[in-house]
Amino acid sequence: MKRNTALWIMAVVFILACNTKTNKTTVQTDSISVSDSPKSNEYCYSYIKDKDSVLLRFKMSDDSLILGTLNYNFHEKDSNKGNVQGMLKGDTLLLDYIFQSEGVESVREVAFLKKGEDFVEGYGDLVEKDGRMMFKEHKKLNFGGQTILRPIECK
Repeated sequence: MKRNTALWIMAVVFILACNTKTNKTTVQTDSISVSDSPKSNEYCYSYIKDKDSVLLRFKMSDDSLILGTLNYNFHEKDSNKGNVQGMLKGDTLLLDYIFQSEGVESVREVAFLKKGEDFVEGYGDLVEKDGRMMFKEHKKLNFGGQTILRPIECK
């Protein structure tokens, strides 16, 4: 419970920081790079195929804490827009996705594996724990799907 409270506080600070005009410091990381990004610690990735799209935008602290947004927009399905918070562990983003669906706030774990410059979304069996849907076993995640997020310029 304390961890969730701390993550929520960090998410609020992140949102407030996005709306404040200050000089930004540069965060260097060997794990992630986005070429020609004007904001060196902000990363943006998208997937677009036919009428479907996914947009992932996040900032990463020097201790690999991730805060950002994730939007799913699949044709003829409800779109989901929400916030993400989590960690970069090795080459894998493990994030809590906090979103509104049909007026109800939900939390679902999502995972993205870094492959070259791209991130590939992972899928696996989910279980409910403490009011959130999370992967049953991280080691059994399948990253063979077609949802490949490619780096884009953050706007």
